[in-house]
Amino acid sequence: MLLQDYDRHGRTWALDPATGLLSPETPASPASGRCHGFVHAAGETAAALYADPRDAAPVLWLQYGQRRWDCAAVTVHRPGGSQGSRRFVVRTAWGTALELHYPAPDPGPFDPAYDWIDAEADDFFLWAAGRLADTASRTTLLTHFRAGFLPG
Repeated sequence: MLLQDYDRHGRTWALDPATGLLSPETPASPASGRCHGFVHAAGETAAALYADPRDAAPVLWLQYGQRRWDCAAVTVHRPGGSQGSRRFVVRTAWGTALELHYPAPDPGPFDPAYDWIDAEADDFFLWAAGRLADTASRTTLLTHFRAGFLPG
């Protein structure tokens, strides 16, 4: 399934939902078709928010490595972390399923125009937590991702 890279504009990845493995799009074997979500491919383990159009029933998935959750069955929080770090927490009916600690994105030199939109653009987990906190946003993403969108 093709996913748009959240951090690198114009780059796409093929995700195998069963294994969580990503294959980069290359000129020798370009991926084709429509993207069905976004992936954050920094570090050893990829995180993705997507809808698989092959699913019999529409589901918005949050995946981290091989683990994935139906977004309708979990709550996601991004509580503040210590200076320079962030946390991302996925909770199920049975408790905490994932707690990620990661470095805060570096906005670079002081920019007086840097605002919350820029902060979300720099932090996949902040963006995902914001979208998943609201039922209307989850429904909109599910519809959009299931239909697919052109990469770029």
